[in-house]
Amino acid sequence: MNLEFNIAVHVLTFLTKHKDQHFNSQDLAQLTCLNPVQLRRVTTILNHHDYIDTLRGKGGGYRANDRTPSIKLSILYQLFVLDKANTQRIFTGNEQSHCKISRNIAHTMNRYKEQEIALALDFYSNLTINDVLKETLQEETTNDTL
Repeated sequence: MNLEFNIAVHVLTFLTKHKDQHFNSQDLAQLTCLNPVQLRRVTTILNHHDYIDTLRGKGGGYRANDRTPSIKLSILYQLFVLDKANTQRIFTGNEQSHCKISRNIAHTMNRYKEQEIALALDFYSNLTINDVLKETLQEETTNDTL
């Protein structure tokens, strides 16, 4: 999980709830508690994949489309987490090391990483933006009764 994934889920959930409205980037950023630059970076990708509609010009903005509520979180996870180029080193060790652990730790950890990704994709494949909206709204009523 990362921030852009969370931004995408948040924005899509918000737009789904307000499906008959459109919001300019400043208003949407404020309503979703985001930095406008971060918001535009994510909405550009969402618009490119036709997950939202963008209306240009005065009075324009972002709005949900017919696809928005049914987007699976696994697709967003792939798009915003897995497809992001990771230039940071994530494994330790050295295959040339005299230490058996150092020679093999990266291979072992890479297998774990692949299993982690498979589990995350499987988990998120059962959830849509509409599910997030329903659960989020249910949280509000649950917290009201506490």
